[in-house]
Amino acid sequence: MKQGNRISAVLPTADQTQIISLLKSIEDKLDFLITLEPEDSHALRKIGTDGVPYALAGLDAVRASLDFTRRSFDLPEYERDVMLMNQLREIRAVLLPLTQKVEDTYRLVGADVMVTADDIYEDLRKDNGETSAVQAPLAQMRKRYAYRLNKTAKAKKEDK
Repeated sequence: MKQGNRISAVLPTADQTQIISLLKSIEDKLDFLITLEPEDSHALRKIGTDGVPYALAGLDAVRASLDFTRRSFDLPEYERDVMLMNQLREIRAVLLPLTQKVEDTYRLVGADVMVTADDIYEDLRKDNGETSAVQAPLAQMRKRYAYRLNKTAKAKKEDK
């Protein structure tokens, strides 16, 4: 069943500009952030939910006594890493729900737009290009279906 117009909101351009500026400012403050390649990310040891208490317990242990650690152990570096981990964890706690809301809203409004665009496409096809002002948009919209039809045809050939 087609559903459309499940969300109706306006984001003023000035607000959008301000939000983007604030996000860029946040990114500038976090200038040490990195982007991992997927294979590098998969190779890393995962912290998980039980990793935080594990790491904190390790910090408590080395603060109590360094006698058992390797000579190369760098307590100040480990303290910085644990502090950064905790700080980023708190930032993630705010960012992840916000990111999820943005993604969900984007998906919902995108779905609404696509349902309506499909209706427009059907109406344009019925017009069959007779209205000259809509010929270019109709040609652009046909590209989406041409791509999908080619993809379906290729999949059917592979199944045989």
